[in-house]
Amino acid sequence: MSEGSKVRKVVSSVVVGILTGLFYYFVYVVLLPTLFSKILPGTEVLETPILWLLAFALFTGIGLANSLLKEHPISLPLRLLSKVLGALIVLTLLNFGVVRGEVFMGGAVIEYSMDISLPLYAIILFSMLMFP
Repeated sequence: MSEGSKVRKVVSSVVVGILTGLFYYFVYVVLLPTLFSKILPGTEVLETPILWLLAFALFTGIGLANSLLKEHPISLPLRLLSKVLGALIVLTLLNFGVVRGEVFMGGAVIEYSMDISLPLYAIILFSMLMFP
């Protein structure tokens, strides 16, 4: 294998790793919390930029390591770690399935609290099984 071919393989692994990390970040930090906030209007989603930045760094780092080590046995635990990390972040952003919010009706404010943990766990499990 020539030197240029090795460099090209490493660069493509880095790009794939970063894109994979961005994909996991989008699904677990952006898509799932947004989906729940749209399904249940008035739902409070925990908005912490430090958590978003930490999630971005961790997903990108784990995706990069997984891509570079894809032929090594450690790649499977890294992939599982990113999925578990994503589930933990979604659960944290959605208050572990306890949704509280307010709805304005007829000039009155109605506060509600629901436990949506079971459907939330089902959606997280589905996302863990469906995404590579």
